[in-house]
Amino acid sequence: MPSNTVNGNTAAVPLPKPAPAEVVQVSKGTLYLLTSFALVILAVVSATLAIAVDTNDQVGKLKLGNAVLSSTSSSSSSSPSSSPSSYTPAATPATTKYGSSSPSSPSSSPTKTPPSTSTVNPCNGKKPKDASPGDGYFNNVPCLVDGVKQSLEQSGTNVTKGYKGEIDTQGRMPITSTYKLAGLCPVNVHWHLGAEHLSVGEYDENGKGPLMYRKARRSLNAAAGASVRQGFQCHVYDKSDEKYTKPYAWKHCVGMQIGQTYEIHWPHSAAGMCGTEWQMQTPFYDGVFCRDGIISLDPLNTYQKIGVQAQVFTIVNDDNLYYDNLISGMIINTDKHMGIDVAKYTGSTTGTTRNNQVCSRYTPITWQVDRACHLISASSFDKLCQDMKGMKDDMSDDLYAHGARELVASQFAADNHQRKLIEDS
Repeated sequence: MPSNTVNGNTAAVPLPKPAPAEVVQVSKGTLYLLTSFALVILAVVSATLAIAVDTNDQVGKLKLGNAVLSSTSSSSSSSPSSSPSSYTPAATPATTKYGSSSPSSPSSSPTKTPPSTSTVNPCNGKKPKDASPGDGYFNNVPCLVDGVKQSLEQSGTNVTKGYKGEIDTQGRMPITSTYKLAGLCPVNVHWHLGAEHLSVGEYDENGKGPLMYRKARRSLNAAAGASVRQGFQCHVYDKSDEKYTKPYAWKHCVGMQIGQTYEIHWPHSAAGMCGTEWQMQTPFYDGVFCRDGIISLDPLNTYQKIGVQAQVFTIVNDDNLYYDNLISGMIINTDKHMGIDVAKYTGSTTGTTRNNQVCSRYTPITWQVDRACHLISASSFDKLCQDMKGMKDDMSDDLYAHGARELVASQFAADNHQRKLIEDS
Protein backbone atom coordinates (compact mmCIF):
# COMPACT_ATOMS: atom_id res chain seq x y z
CA MET A 1 0.00 0.00 0.00
CA PRO A 2 1.44 3.45 -0.86
CA SER A 3 2.19 5.88 1.94
CA ASN A 4 1.94 9.63 2.41
CA THR A 5 4.05 11.88 4.65
CA VAL A 6 2.51 14.80 6.57
CA ASN A 7 4.46 16.80 9.19
CA GLY A 8 7.01 14.00 9.41
CA ASN A 9 4.41 11.30 10.02
CA THR A 10 3.69 8.58 7.53
CA ALA A 11 0.14 7.48 6.97
CA ALA A 12 -1.29 4.81 4.78
CA VAL A 13 -3.22 5.89 1.67
CA PRO A 14 -6.04 3.58 0.62
CA LEU A 15 -5.88 2.30 -3.08
CA PRO A 16 -8.93 2.85 -5.27
CA LYS A 17 -10.98 -0.26 -6.03
CA PRO A 18 -10.66 -1.51 -9.63
CA ALA A 19 -13.66 -1.28 -11.89
CA PRO A 20 -15.40 -4.58 -12.51
CA ALA A 21 -14.25 -6.36 -15.76
CA GLU A 22 -16.58 -6.43 -18.72
CA VAL A 23 -17.39 -9.92 -19.90
CA VAL A 24 -17.58 -10.32 -23.70
CA GLN A 25 -19.94 -13.00 -24.82
CA VAL A 26 -18.91 -14.84 -28.05
CA SER A 27 -21.12 -17.40 -29.58
CA LYS A 28 -19.82 -20.82 -30.70
CA GLY A 29 -20.52 -19.99 -34.35
CA THR A 30 -18.46 -16.83 -34.29
CA LEU A 31 -15.56 -18.66 -32.58
CA TYR A 32 -15.59 -21.32 -35.31
CA LEU A 33 -15.42 -18.68 -38.06
CA LEU A 34 -12.47 -16.87 -36.41
CA THR A 35 -10.53 -20.13 -36.00
CA SER A 36 -11.04 -21.10 -39.64
CA PHE A 37 -9.92 -17.68 -40.85
CA ALA A 38 -6.73 -17.88 -38.75
CA LEU A 39 -5.86 -21.25 -40.23
CA VAL A 40 -6.26 -19.88 -43.78
CA ILE A 41 -3.96 -16.92 -42.98
CA LEU A 42 -1.36 -19.28 -41.51
CA ALA A 43 -1.36 -21.44 -44.65
CA VAL A 44 -0.92 -18.43 -46.92
CA VAL A 45 2.01 -17.09 -44.86
CA SER A 46 3.73 -20.50 -44.90
CA ALA A 47 3.47 -20.79 -48.67
CA THR A 48 4.79 -17.28 -49.15
CA LEU A 49 7.81 -17.98 -46.95
CA ALA A 50 8.59 -21.16 -48.87
CA ILE A 51 8.56 -19.29 -52.20
CA ALA A 52 10.76 -16.53 -50.81
CA VAL A 53 13.33 -19.02 -49.51
CA ASP A 54 13.50 -20.80 -52.86
CA THR A 55 13.72 -17.51 -54.76
CA ASN A 56 16.57 -16.23 -52.57
CA ASP A 57 18.42 -19.50 -53.04
CA GLN A 58 18.18 -19.20 -56.85
CA VAL A 59 19.28 -15.57 -56.79
CA GLY A 60 22.25 -16.57 -54.65
CA LYS A 61 23.24 -19.25 -57.15
CA LEU A 62 22.96 -16.81 -60.06
CA LYS A 63 25.14 -14.28 -58.31
CA LEU A 64 27.80 -16.88 -57.55
CA GLY A 65 27.79 -17.83 -61.21
CA ASN A 66 28.25 -14.21 -62.23
CA ALA A 67 31.08 -13.80 -59.75
CA VAL A 68 32.97 -16.75 -61.23
CA LEU A 69 32.36 -15.51 -64.76
CA SER A 70 33.67 -12.06 -64.00
CA SER A 71 36.86 -13.50 -62.59
CA THR A 72 37.51 -15.49 -65.75
CA SER A 73 36.00 -13.33 -68.47
CA SER A 74 36.47 -9.63 -69.05
CA SER A 75 33.42 -9.52 -71.32
CA SER A 76 30.89 -9.70 -68.46
CA SER A 77 28.70 -6.60 -68.48
CA SER A 78 27.75 -6.81 -64.81
CA SER A 79 29.45 -4.59 -62.28
CA PRO A 80 29.67 -4.84 -58.49
CA SER A 81 27.08 -2.08 -58.12
CA SER A 82 24.54 -3.99 -60.25
CA SER A 83 24.38 -6.91 -57.83
CA PRO A 84 21.64 -6.89 -55.14
CA SER A 85 23.03 -5.81 -51.83
CA SER A 86 21.58 -8.83 -50.04
CA TYR A 87 24.15 -11.22 -51.65
CA THR A 88 27.24 -12.04 -49.65
CA PRO A 89 29.70 -14.55 -51.15
CA ALA A 90 31.13 -17.28 -48.96
CA ALA A 91 34.23 -16.26 -47.06
CA THR A 92 37.56 -17.76 -48.22
CA PRO A 93 40.95 -17.73 -46.49
CA ALA A 94 43.25 -14.86 -47.45
CA THR A 95 46.15 -16.07 -49.59
CA THR A 96 49.40 -14.66 -50.95
CA LYS A 97 51.73 -15.83 -53.69
CA TYR A 98 54.05 -17.36 -51.11
CA GLY A 99 51.48 -19.17 -48.90
CA SER A 100 48.26 -18.70 -46.93
CA SER A 101 47.39 -16.75 -43.85
CA SER A 102 44.40 -15.75 -41.80
CA PRO A 103 42.19 -13.05 -43.29
CA SER A 104 43.70 -9.67 -42.62
CA SER A 105 41.88 -6.88 -40.85
CA PRO A 106 40.97 -3.72 -42.79
CA SER A 107 43.90 -1.89 -41.22
CA SER A 108 46.49 -4.47 -42.34
CA SER A 109 49.01 -3.53 -45.06
CA PRO A 110 49.07 -5.59 -48.27
CA THR A 111 51.68 -8.35 -48.36
CA LYS A 112 54.66 -7.18 -50.43
CA THR A 113 56.27 -9.51 -52.95
CA PRO A 114 59.79 -10.27 -51.69
CA PRO A 115 62.69 -9.36 -53.97
CA SER A 116 63.95 -12.07 -56.33
CA THR A 117 66.70 -14.24 -54.90
CA SER A 118 66.87 -16.55 -57.91
CA THR A 119 70.30 -17.76 -58.96
CA VAL A 120 69.01 -18.94 -62.34
CA ASN A 121 70.70 -17.06 -65.18
CA PRO A 122 67.93 -15.94 -67.62
CA CYS A 123 70.49 -15.61 -70.43
CA ASN A 124 72.11 -19.03 -70.08
CA GLY A 125 72.12 -20.89 -73.40
CA LYS A 126 70.55 -18.03 -75.37
CA LYS A 127 73.21 -18.17 -78.10
CA PRO A 128 71.18 -19.08 -81.21
CA LYS A 129 72.21 -21.91 -83.50
CA ASP A 130 69.21 -22.01 -85.84
CA ALA A 131 67.05 -19.51 -87.69
CA SER A 132 64.43 -22.23 -88.13
CA PRO A 133 64.45 -25.41 -86.02
CA GLY A 134 67.35 -27.64 -87.00
CA ASP A 135 68.64 -25.57 -89.93
CA GLY A 136 72.00 -24.68 -88.31
CA TYR A 137 71.81 -21.22 -89.84
CA PHE A 138 74.39 -19.67 -87.50
CA ASN A 139 77.10 -22.26 -88.09
CA ASN A 140 80.24 -21.02 -89.80
CA VAL A 141 80.11 -21.43 -93.58
CA PRO A 142 82.61 -21.38 -96.44
CA CYS A 143 83.09 -17.78 -97.47
CA LEU A 144 82.79 -18.77 -101.14
CA VAL A 145 81.15 -21.68 -102.92
CA ASP A 146 81.67 -21.72 -106.69
CA GLY A 147 82.59 -18.07 -106.48
CA VAL A 148 79.37 -17.11 -104.68
CA LYS A 149 79.56 -15.50 -101.25
CA GLN A 150 77.76 -17.53 -98.57
CA SER A 151 77.64 -14.85 -95.88
CA LEU A 152 77.29 -11.12 -95.48
CA GLU A 153 80.02 -8.67 -94.45
CA GLN A 154 82.78 -9.80 -92.04
CA SER A 155 85.09 -8.39 -89.33
CA GLY A 156 87.72 -7.30 -88.40
CA THR A 157 88.70 -5.14 -91.30
CA ASN A 158 91.03 -2.36 -92.21
CA VAL A 159 89.71 0.77 -90.46
CA THR A 160 92.23 3.24 -91.81
CA LYS A 161 90.66 6.53 -92.83
CA GLY A 162 89.27 6.29 -96.35
CA TYR A 163 89.07 2.48 -96.50
CA LYS A 164 85.99 0.78 -97.93
CA GLY A 165 85.34 -2.88 -98.57
CA GLU A 166 83.79 -4.47 -101.64
CA ILE A 167 80.52 -5.92 -100.32
CA ASP A 168 77.54 -3.87 -101.42
CA THR A 169 75.61 -3.43 -98.17
CA GLN A 170 72.53 -2.26 -100.08
CA GLY A 171 71.72 0.61 -97.78
CA ARG A 172 72.55 -1.13 -94.49
CA MET A 173 74.20 1.53 -92.38
CA PRO A 174 75.93 1.12 -89.01
CA ILE A 175 74.76 2.82 -85.86
CA THR A 176 76.50 6.20 -85.95
CA SER A 177 75.18 7.59 -82.66
CA THR A 178 76.40 6.28 -79.33
CA TYR A 179 75.07 2.83 -78.52
CA LYS A 180 73.38 4.22 -75.45
CA LEU A 181 71.34 6.63 -77.57
CA ALA A 182 70.44 3.70 -79.82
CA GLY A 183 69.08 1.74 -76.86
CA LEU A 184 71.95 -0.72 -76.46
CA CYS A 185 73.92 -1.63 -73.33
CA PRO A 186 77.23 -3.50 -72.87
CA VAL A 187 76.67 -7.20 -72.22
CA ASN A 188 80.26 -8.47 -72.15
CA VAL A 189 83.90 -7.44 -72.31
CA HIS A 190 86.77 -9.52 -73.65
CA TRP A 191 90.01 -8.95 -75.53
CA HIS A 192 92.21 -10.46 -78.21
CA LEU A 193 95.97 -10.98 -78.37
CA GLY A 194 97.00 -8.23 -80.74
CA ALA A 195 94.60 -6.21 -82.88
CA GLU A 196 92.05 -7.89 -85.14
CA HIS A 197 91.50 -4.63 -87.01
CA LEU A 198 94.21 -2.73 -88.86
CA SER A 199 94.86 1.00 -88.70
CA VAL A 200 97.89 2.01 -90.73
CA GLY A 201 100.56 3.69 -88.59
CA GLU A 202 98.74 2.85 -85.32
CA TYR A 203 98.39 -0.93 -85.21
CA ASP A 204 99.44 -2.88 -88.28
CA GLU A 205 101.92 -5.44 -89.63
CA ASN A 206 104.83 -3.11 -88.79
CA GLY A 207 104.02 -2.89 -85.08
CA LYS A 208 106.26 -4.41 -82.44
CA GLY A 209 106.15 -5.93 -78.99
CA PRO A 210 107.75 -8.44 -76.63
CA LEU A 211 106.28 -11.46 -78.41
CA MET A 212 106.12 -10.90 -82.12
CA TYR A 213 106.34 -13.61 -84.74
CA ARG A 214 105.72 -11.83 -88.01
CA LYS A 215 105.39 -14.96 -90.13
CA ALA A 216 103.03 -17.08 -88.06
CA ARG A 217 101.91 -14.43 -85.59
CA ARG A 218 101.46 -17.07 -82.92
CA SER A 219 101.89 -16.76 -79.18
CA LEU A 220 101.36 -19.09 -76.24
CA ASN A 221 98.34 -18.15 -74.18
CA ALA A 222 98.94 -19.49 -70.70
CA ALA A 223 95.25 -19.65 -69.82
CA ALA A 224 94.21 -21.48 -72.95
CA GLY A 225 97.22 -23.78 -72.72
CA ALA A 226 97.64 -23.70 -76.47
CA SER A 227 99.08 -21.58 -79.22
CA VAL A 228 96.68 -18.81 -80.22
CA ARG A 229 96.97 -16.46 -83.14
CA GLN A 230 98.45 -13.03 -82.47
CA GLY A 231 97.04 -10.01 -84.25
CA PHE A 232 98.61 -6.68 -85.19
CA GLN A 233 100.66 -4.66 -82.74
CA CYS A 234 101.07 -1.00 -81.95
CA HIS A 235 104.17 1.02 -82.78
CA VAL A 236 104.97 2.24 -79.26
CA TYR A 237 106.95 -0.61 -77.69
CA ASP A 238 110.40 0.41 -76.44
CA LYS A 239 112.40 -2.26 -74.66
CA SER A 240 114.77 0.39 -73.26
CA ASP A 241 111.90 1.94 -71.28
CA GLU A 242 111.13 -0.14 -68.19
CA LYS A 243 107.43 0.62 -68.25
CA TYR A 244 107.27 -1.72 -71.27
CA THR A 245 109.31 -4.48 -69.63
CA LYS A 246 109.01 -4.28 -65.82
CA PRO A 247 106.96 -7.30 -64.63
CA TYR A 248 103.59 -6.68 -63.01
CA ALA A 249 102.11 -8.85 -60.25
CA TRP A 250 98.80 -9.82 -61.81
CA LYS A 251 96.10 -10.68 -59.30
CA HIS A 252 93.03 -11.20 -61.46
CA CYS A 253 93.82 -11.38 -65.18
CA VAL A 254 95.46 -14.51 -66.59
CA GLY A 255 98.35 -14.86 -69.03
CA MET A 256 98.81 -11.14 -69.66
CA GLN A 257 102.10 -9.47 -70.58
CA ILE A 258 103.59 -6.02 -70.13
CA GLY A 259 104.39 -4.30 -73.44
CA GLN A 260 101.89 -6.42 -75.36
CA THR A 261 99.10 -5.11 -77.59
CA TYR A 262 95.49 -6.15 -76.97
CA GLU A 263 92.21 -5.23 -78.66
CA ILE A 264 89.32 -4.93 -76.20
CA HIS A 265 85.79 -5.64 -77.42
CA TRP A 266 82.62 -4.49 -75.66
CA PRO A 267 79.63 -6.25 -77.28
CA HIS A 268 76.40 -4.26 -76.86
CA SER A 269 72.80 -5.30 -77.43
CA ALA A 270 69.25 -4.00 -77.25
CA ALA A 271 68.23 -7.50 -76.15
CA GLY A 272 70.52 -7.64 -73.12
CA MET A 273 69.36 -7.68 -69.51
CA CYS A 274 70.23 -3.99 -69.33
CA GLY A 275 70.32 -2.47 -65.85
CA THR A 276 70.09 -5.81 -64.04
CA GLU A 277 72.52 -8.08 -62.24
CA TRP A 278 72.53 -10.36 -65.31
CA GLN A 279 73.61 -7.68 -67.80
CA MET A 280 77.19 -8.94 -68.25
CA GLN A 281 77.48 -12.43 -69.70
CA THR A 282 80.06 -14.98 -70.84
CA PRO A 283 79.89 -16.13 -73.56
CA PHE A 284 78.89 -12.79 -75.01
CA TYR A 285 76.34 -14.39 -77.35
CA ASP A 286 74.15 -15.23 -74.34
CA GLY A 287 74.08 -11.57 -73.35
CA VAL A 288 73.50 -10.32 -76.89
CA PHE A 289 70.50 -12.58 -77.51
CA CYS A 290 69.16 -12.78 -73.94
CA ARG A 291 65.69 -11.29 -74.41
CA ASP A 292 63.39 -12.65 -77.10
CA GLY A 293 61.37 -10.63 -79.59
CA ILE A 294 63.90 -7.83 -80.16
CA ILE A 295 66.48 -9.10 -82.67
CA SER A 296 65.12 -10.27 -86.02
CA LEU A 297 66.42 -11.75 -89.26
CA ASP A 298 63.19 -10.98 -91.12
CA PRO A 299 62.87 -8.07 -91.19
CA LEU A 300 66.62 -7.78 -90.70
CA ASN A 301 67.55 -5.48 -87.80
CA THR A 302 70.68 -7.10 -86.33
CA TYR A 303 72.94 -4.17 -87.28
CA GLN A 304 70.54 -1.80 -85.48
CA LYS A 305 70.23 -3.92 -82.31
CA ILE A 306 73.77 -5.34 -81.92
CA GLY A 307 77.01 -3.37 -81.81
CA VAL A 308 80.60 -3.79 -80.67
CA GLN A 309 83.01 -1.15 -79.44
CA ALA A 310 86.70 -1.87 -80.06
CA GLN A 311 89.77 -0.10 -78.68
CA VAL A 312 93.43 -1.10 -78.99
CA PHE A 313 95.94 -0.76 -76.12
CA THR A 314 99.54 -1.48 -75.29
CA ILE A 315 99.86 -2.44 -71.62
CA VAL A 316 102.54 -0.68 -69.56
CA ASN A 317 103.63 -0.82 -65.94
CA ASP A 318 102.80 2.79 -65.17
CA ASP A 319 99.96 3.74 -62.83
CA ASN A 320 99.88 7.27 -64.23
CA LEU A 321 97.88 5.64 -67.04
CA TYR A 322 95.27 4.08 -64.77
CA TYR A 323 91.59 3.94 -65.78
CA ASP A 324 89.24 2.39 -63.25
CA ASN A 325 86.11 1.64 -65.30
CA LEU A 326 87.07 -0.39 -68.34
CA ILE A 327 84.12 -2.70 -67.79
CA SER A 328 81.65 -0.01 -68.88
CA GLY A 329 82.96 0.52 -72.40
CA MET A 330 85.34 2.42 -74.64
CA ILE A 331 87.41 5.16 -72.99
CA ILE A 332 86.49 8.57 -74.39
CA ASN A 333 88.94 11.31 -73.45
CA THR A 334 89.21 14.32 -75.72
CA ASP A 335 92.46 15.56 -74.11
CA LYS A 336 94.20 12.26 -74.89
CA HIS A 337 92.36 11.71 -78.17
CA MET A 338 90.84 8.47 -76.91
CA GLY A 339 87.64 7.29 -78.55
CA ILE A 340 87.55 10.35 -80.78
CA ASP A 341 88.46 9.19 -84.30
CA VAL A 342 86.17 6.17 -84.68
CA ALA A 343 85.48 4.02 -87.74
CA LYS A 344 81.89 2.77 -87.93
CA TYR A 345 80.82 -0.01 -90.26
CA THR A 346 78.81 -3.23 -90.41
CA GLY A 347 80.52 -6.59 -90.06
CA SER A 348 80.39 -9.86 -88.14
CA THR A 349 81.61 -11.62 -85.04
CA THR A 350 85.34 -12.44 -85.06
CA GLY A 351 87.64 -15.02 -83.45
CA THR A 352 90.00 -17.65 -84.82
CA THR A 353 87.32 -20.10 -85.97
CA ARG A 354 86.87 -17.72 -88.92
CA ASN A 355 89.29 -16.51 -91.57
CA ASN A 356 89.11 -15.74 -95.30
CA GLN A 357 87.98 -19.26 -96.09
CA VAL A 358 85.48 -19.76 -93.25
CA CYS A 359 83.02 -16.95 -92.53
CA SER A 360 80.70 -16.03 -89.65
CA ARG A 361 76.91 -16.05 -90.03
CA TYR A 362 76.46 -13.70 -87.06
CA THR A 363 76.23 -10.76 -89.41
CA PRO A 364 75.54 -7.90 -90.02
CA ILE A 365 76.27 -6.08 -86.77
CA THR A 366 77.62 -2.58 -86.12
CA TRP A 367 81.26 -2.01 -85.24
CA GLN A 368 82.68 1.21 -83.76
CA VAL A 369 86.48 1.02 -83.72
CA ASP A 370 88.92 3.58 -82.33
CA ARG A 371 91.57 4.09 -85.02
CA ALA A 372 94.30 5.09 -82.54
CA CYS A 373 96.46 2.92 -80.28
CA HIS A 374 96.66 3.94 -76.61
CA LEU A 375 98.82 3.21 -73.58
CA ILE A 376 97.11 1.83 -70.48
CA SER A 377 98.38 0.59 -67.14
CA ALA A 378 98.43 -3.09 -66.23
CA SER A 379 96.54 -2.15 -63.07
CA SER A 380 93.66 -0.91 -65.26
CA PHE A 381 93.34 -4.33 -66.85
CA ASP A 382 93.65 -6.09 -63.49
CA LYS A 383 90.86 -3.88 -62.10
CA LEU A 384 88.76 -4.85 -65.13
CA CYS A 385 89.32 -8.55 -64.39
CA GLN A 386 88.45 -7.97 -60.73
CA ASP A 387 85.18 -6.32 -61.79
CA MET A 388 84.43 -9.21 -64.12
CA LYS A 389 84.88 -11.67 -61.26
CA GLY A 390 82.26 -9.71 -59.34
CA MET A 391 79.57 -10.15 -62.00
CA LYS A 392 76.61 -12.44 -61.35
CA ASP A 393 77.45 -14.63 -64.34
CA ASP A 394 80.75 -16.53 -64.40
CA MET A 395 83.08 -14.56 -66.70
CA SER A 396 86.21 -16.58 -65.97
CA ASP A 397 86.47 -17.69 -69.62
CA ASP A 398 87.13 -14.06 -70.58
CA LEU A 399 89.88 -13.28 -68.06
CA TYR A 400 92.58 -14.02 -70.63
CA ALA A 401 93.28 -12.96 -74.23
CA HIS A 402 91.56 -14.77 -77.08
CA GLY A 403 93.22 -15.38 -80.42
CA ALA A 404 92.90 -12.84 -83.23
CA ARG A 405 91.16 -13.53 -86.54
CA GLU A 406 93.23 -12.77 -89.61
CA LEU A 407 92.45 -9.49 -91.33
CA VAL A 408 89.32 -9.77 -93.47
CA ALA A 409 89.97 -9.55 -97.19
CA SER A 410 88.36 -6.61 -98.95
CA GLN A 411 86.01 -8.87 -100.92
CA PHE A 412 84.33 -9.84 -97.63
CA ALA A 413 84.35 -6.36 -96.06
CA ALA A 414 81.51 -3.81 -96.12
CA ASP A 415 81.50 -0.72 -98.32
CA ASN A 416 79.80 1.46 -95.68
CA HIS A 417 82.72 2.56 -93.49
CA GLN A 418 81.98 5.87 -91.82
CA ARG A 419 84.49 8.22 -90.22
CA LYS A 420 82.85 9.85 -87.24
CA LEU A 421 84.62 12.12 -84.80
CA ILE A 422 83.03 12.36 -81.36
CA GLU A 423 81.62 15.81 -82.07
CA ASP A 424 79.75 14.35 -85.07
CA SER A 425 77.89 11.71 -83.00
